[in-house]
Amino acid sequence: MFKKISISISTYLCFTLTQASIAQFASQGLIDSLKKVVIPTNTNGWSINGTTNFTFSQVGLSNWTAGGKNSVSIISLGIYKANYSNNNISWNNYLELGYGLTKIGNDQFRKSDDRIIFVSQAGIAAGKTMNHSLLIDFRTQFTEGKNYSSGIDTITGDYPITSRFLSPGYLTTGLGIEFKPEKYVSILLSPITGRLTFIADKGISEKGLFNVKKGEHIRANAGSLLHANFNNEVFDNVIIASRLNIFSPFDSPWRMIVNCENMITLKVNSFIKVTLSADAFYDDRIVILRDDGSVGPATQLKNTFGVGFGYTF
Repeated sequence: MFKKISISISTYLCFTLTQASIAQFASQGLIDSLKKVVIPTNTNGWSINGTTNFTFSQVGLSNWTAGGKNSVSIISLGIYKANYSNNNISWNNYLELGYGLTKIGNDQFRKSDDRIIFVSQAGIAAGKTMNHSLLIDFRTQFTEGKNYSSGIDTITGDYPITSRFLSPGYLTTGLGIEFKPEKYVSILLSPITGRLTFIADKGISEKGLFNVKKGEHIRANAGSLLHANFNNEVFDNVIIASRLNIFSPFDSPWRMIVNCENMITLKVNSFIKVTLSADAFYDDRIVILRDDGSVGPATQLKNTFGVGFGYTF
């Protein structure tokens, strides 16, 4: 199964990049830029940094008349960047790894955060504030997710599994023009973009989730993409990082897929940090069980707040 998925991914990427390359290389501006590309011969120009945060919280109650339950929460988040810039070429790489567990009362530990995000963007300068750019965006999770809102499955004796590693996985590739009006702002417009959703797990595939047809493992869409980034220290020791993705498929451009991620980091000292994150995702093709008990598409929201220890290099 993984071999078939690998072959399909390779075919899809080749098709997407070929079509996009034809469209972009037809532009004389890009051709002129390519003639000026300087191939690096050393490691100068690289900037590598990263942050690892661990947040722990615990509530212990004994004969507490106000009520409540004992709870334990552990969240880890790592953000790592490797950027290259030399003359008229740039290559920015971003990796985000997050995982969290929460235990309330006598319940078992349950997952509160789980993410793997890798974004790589290469550019060729087309002016002081503009680049010809290629974007690759990959997203999935580490471990299985369960639907705790439903009852326990009588066959497995556990809650139904709704997701696993690479189930789903999202791969987006696009070619376009990147605008950088400021050093901390980046806006990529990609008129030719491919978006691949794949389900590696057979059991999840049979449920027909994540806009992939029941029994199938891959769904490919072609469309246009807006990819925007903001990352800046707005005040002393206060950093705001935001990322917005809007994908509009060619077959139904009004049914856009929106993904927005925001994080505020307050640096107390060299090791203690306060983080507040808020994420939103919407795709009306994905049918979920809403909080009110109804079934259908809905805006998916997640927010976390934590005070913990962090290390930055």
